[in-house]
Amino acid sequence: MTKVKDLVKVLNDFFPEKIASAGDPVGIQIGSLEQSVTKVMTTLDVRPQVVEEAIKKHVDLIISHHPLMFRPAPNLNFADPQNEMYGKIIANGITVYSIHTNSDKAQDGSSDWQAEELGLTDVQPFCLDSDGIAIGRKGKLPKTFSAIDFAYYVKEKMNLKMVRLITADNQQQISTVSLICGDGGKYWHQAVTEKIDAFITGDVYYHTGHDMISSGITVIDPGHYTEKLFKDKIYEKLIKWNEENNWNVTVIKSHVSTNPFQDLV
Repeated sequence: MTKVKDLVKVLNDFFPEKIASAGDPVGIQIGSLEQSVTKVMTTLDVRPQVVEEAIKKHVDLIISHHPLMFRPAPNLNFADPQNEMYGKIIANGITVYSIHTNSDKAQDGSSDWQAEELGLTDVQPFCLDSDGIAIGRKGKLPKTFSAIDFAYYVKEKMNLKMVRLITADNQQQISTVSLICGDGGKYWHQAVTEKIDAFITGDVYYHTGHDMISSGITVIDPGHYTEKLFKDKIYEKLIKWNEENNWNVTVIKSHVSTNPFQDLV
């Protein structure tokens, strides 16, 4: 009988928990390493709709990118929708395991997947974390774009309805790019220091955008939900590892969109 710990051992080989950024609550969120697994589901976020989907599909293990519990719950009063979700996870015997910044930092992890999606070449580490492992990537575009054309290029490559362009000059020439998955706005100064033409990350704040323009760098904010790539990539890896390790589990990916925003364009 396959147990959670069997899958976690392989996951931890490729995305070591020990390389997660300081304070990032990765790993087991709810449940047990000793729990038996017959069906595993991948997702970006663990939200109530995802949990309902997991219950209906008889999932034993949810593997998410974003941790279920960023902050400790002050109580477990089920009047709070978040606490009610925790209760349903426990009541239905579901284990939740999260791979967050350890996926961003790992080789062939989230940062490399996004660099590949954007068609970057000569991909190298970008922005070293406190342990000396890069949390982002940098590389070269297949050709030089103007800033405005580069924004449309990112929109197309990431299959998005919209992106936000932050630049002082729509015609600025872009050939080198750095990226941080998710919310990496605090790292933009490094791109300026390294004289990289453009920086890609989500959740850029209004006043930070002004500072970016003043610095002369072009920034593309494609949103945070671009990390949904994790759901597909981990699904593909689990399918492969399932066969190689004779786990005999069913692997599925969540069909729920956990994007809290609607793009009305």
